[in-house]
Amino acid sequence: MKALLTIVLVALFVTLPATAQFSTDIASPGAAEQLRLGVQAFHRGRYAESILLLEKSLAYQPDSALIKYWLGRAYYKSGFDETALRIWDPLLAAPESPPFLRAKVERLRASRALGLGEGDYSFVEVARYEGRQGNATLFLRPSTILPMRDGSTLVVGHGSNELVTLDSSGVARKRDRGGLSGFDRPFGLAALPDGTLFMSEFNGDQITRIAPDGAMRQIGSKGRGAGQFLGPQYLASDDAGYVYVSDYGNNRVCKLDSDGNFVLSFGSRQDDSGFVGLESPAGLVVKDGIVYVADSLRKAVFKFDSDGNYLGALAEGHLHFPEGLALWESGGALLVADTDRIVSIDLSSEALKLVYASPDRHARIVDAAPDHNGNLIYCDFDASAVAIISEASEIAAGYDVEIDRIMSDSFPVVDVDVSVRDRTGAPVVGLRDGNFYLTERLHRTTQSDEAGRTVAHREELLAPGADQSLVGIGQLVKDSRTAILLERSAALSARSEELRSALSDLYASLAAAGFAPASLYTAGAVPALEGATDIASALRVALAPTGGTGRFDSGLRLAATSLLPSGARDAVIYVGTGLIDDSSFASTTLSELASLLRNNSLRFYAVVLDEPSDSLRYLAQQSGGAIYSAARPRGLGDLAADLASSPSGRYRLRFTSRADGGFGRSYLAVGVEAYLYMKSGRDELGYYAPLK
Repeated sequence: MKALLTIVLVALFVTLPATAQFSTDIASPGAAEQLRLGVQAFHRGRYAESILLLEKSLAYQPDSALIKYWLGRAYYKSGFDETALRIWDPLLAAPESPPFLRAKVERLRASRALGLGEGDYSFVEVARYEGRQGNATLFLRPSTILPMRDGSTLVVGHGSNELVTLDSSGVARKRDRGGLSGFDRPFGLAALPDGTLFMSEFNGDQITRIAPDGAMRQIGSKGRGAGQFLGPQYLASDDAGYVYVSDYGNNRVCKLDSDGNFVLSFGSRQDDSGFVGLESPAGLVVKDGIVYVADSLRKAVFKFDSDGNYLGALAEGHLHFPEGLALWESGGALLVADTDRIVSIDLSSEALKLVYASPDRHARIVDAAPDHNGNLIYCDFDASAVAIISEASEIAAGYDVEIDRIMSDSFPVVDVDVSVRDRTGAPVVGLRDGNFYLTERLHRTTQSDEAGRTVAHREELLAPGADQSLVGIGQLVKDSRTAILLERSAALSARSEELRSALSDLYASLAAAGFAPASLYTAGAVPALEGATDIASALRVALAPTGGTGRFDSGLRLAATSLLPSGARDAVIYVGTGLIDDSSFASTTLSELASLLRNNSLRFYAVVLDEPSDSLRYLAQQSGGAIYSAARPRGLGDLAADLASSPSGRYRLRFTSRADGGFGRSYLAVGVEAYLYMKSGRDELGYYAPLK
């Protein structure tokens, strides 16, 4: 008698909590089909369409956690954070709720809070790069560090006469020793928006101007006169393109224009204000037209206006030996390198707070600055070392890793767009292939004989993505897209010449920076795509008479949606009076518009004829953009330069899937984990192979 053959299907799930997921079993054929279509619309950036399809899918199978998760994701990308949270919150109680969803909900709630709270800092060292590594010399006596937007850091090697570029992993990618003549004890470094660098040479008593193309020019000579220096050290630049130099041997600060021409000097005794003069000028920083100057011997930071008039002192007598200065906490505080410690000075309350104390009591921290990944970098001059420190709570919070889009048209070769952000939502830059780990969920069926029965076991495996490679880094992308949003109002129509000048300057600046022609949208009574991509057509639209106040909210949503799925450096540029009030938000809220921009990595810039409203400032701050006056003397070239070099945390990974595509009807899941220093984060999302 033949043995009875019974096929028993047993599903074995990976038991690690980090791999928990929602069930992909969709019983209803109608729900499965609408889910497939909704997921595909999502990956094409059509989030409104995705919402409609997922709502239909949920109507077929209301108990599906997977469909609800996708629906929340589509609302999130559309800027409706509160709706996404209402959908996701009940899912967190399910046993199969994945940890990455809980982390996303917690970060989203934190970002919507009024602030991150106040309290003592708890920074710990997460990486340290020694200037001497075995028999090799990386740099000696680092005096200034300048974190760059691409995640690299410029290190001035005062003792080795060079400028070294370190990547985010501490690998020296470039060394510059100043050509044939060489640098003569370089010390300070400052950058202009267009990439021009100014470096001080302490022994050379001069400043070297390094153009973006690498061309160098020496500025100044030894002496006490105008345009001369004695041991120049630290440098800083302002928004207008001026450069400030602490002229140590002359006990003064010198101001230069963007070409290096001498403008003025200040820091001497001012009897009318009671200021006795600088004794040992060191670090510099400029914010809102105020120049902050550290004085090491007077143990204070002094304030001056841009013409050199004395305005007051900060932390006088409470510092050890202040040297390097930097702006911190979105410009609300000064970061002070204070010998063996780093302290902050709140610019509003003038409160002094300890940020980090070196465990080495012989340390000499001469410069400290925030990088673009939420860390602080400092250089220890005597130890010839550069260190990375991070707040302990940030390490615990990890990174916000988000899979933005999965492209499977060439299945089994699959591309995955991933955004990596820190806890504040700022992009994490400078990651490389080794910083990512991609996995996919595979199903395997095996058979065994159990007491005369053939039993089929269906296992779910979490396997590394085959042939994983990093094929795109947003920081290197140059072909950004822009959408210009033009205010259409009676107030703007009355100022046609100012508008003509602003638009002409903007279009010329974008073209000079290599941007593709921008799409033009108008925020009139009925917002619309005008289709104008050249300045002549744009001016015809802009200068046509109109009345009323227009619809800023609908116009911004229309312009932003046109850029979806967003690229690495896409942006909406508003041009108008800047007078946006509550009546401008009739159909959507300001926070929803900010979420739409932020959740899709779209930057918002504003070119304004008058003072910008708080709403415009908020949108620019939330999205990583900026506000520019149409009448600024330097023109709008800095806007284009800022956008072209803006930090991007977008990455594209490619792998070869080993999953069974199910003729395009099987739900396939991909997970991506990102690591840097002691921080990490993970996300998981699904996709479908093309129909066959």
